[in-house]
Amino acid sequence: MSEFVTEKIESGVQIIYLDRVDKKNAITLDMYQALTNALHNAEKNAEVKVTLVYGLGGDFSSGNDINEFVQIAQTPEKMEAIMAFLQALTAYKKPLIAGVEGRAVGVGATMLLHCDLVLASRNARLQFPFVQLGLVPEAASSHLLPQLVGHQKAFEILVLGEFVDAEMAYEIGLVNHLCEEGEAFKVALFYADKVAALPVEAVALSKDLLKHRGQDDVQMALMREGRIFKDRLKSKEAHKAFTTFLSRNK
Repeated sequence: MSEFVTEKIESGVQIIYLDRVDKKNAITLDMYQALTNALHNAEKNAEVKVTLVYGLGGDFSSGNDINEFVQIAQTPEKMEAIMAFLQALTAYKKPLIAGVEGRAVGVGATMLLHCDLVLASRNARLQFPFVQLGLVPEAASSHLLPQLVGHQKAFEILVLGEFVDAEMAYEIGLVNHLCEEGEAFKVALFYADKVAALPVEAVALSKDLLKHRGQDDVQMALMREGRIFKDRLKSKEAHKAFTTFLSRNK
């Protein structure tokens, strides 16, 4: 695992913690590798019946580490670690649950589209700020989000990149259930335990039936987004947006 990604397995539930609290769980390349390994290992581990992802410290994830993205723009082959995680995420066969507090930004938001259950506190806020950074949507969000909310709403969310509060996320189907602030992990674990108690093969087959029809389209969207995203990292617009973002943070 990684210093900032930890896991434990209890009663059939694999719990993956994002634990880079001082950076609001911004995801580095090492963290992507750790997440990929955790999902691959869980698929081979019969003890794991369901996976729960949770961000410690009051935020789910602030998305990609922008400092690393500046480096990736110079060495695009480093994108492979990100793509490996997204492929593992989209192809994951066991139930996947997220408990969301605070901000879920960028990949922290798009990964929720691949979860089977999302439990969020009322203070949760989702944001897809790719266009603002001179980039394009990723994780097959350009395919999955319009299917969920329609083209116009997906355009608003993905292109304008404004925050989607918890109530709106619930209303448009991005979140299954809302809970009070600080309760997301407890509620997510409650649902994880419920799923883990069900017949394992029946759950896995049901998930496959639900996702099978669109799986090829998801993989095609993932690859197409990845190619364009990689090119955009080298664009003048992205370079300007990254520079502005980093100078503002300083």
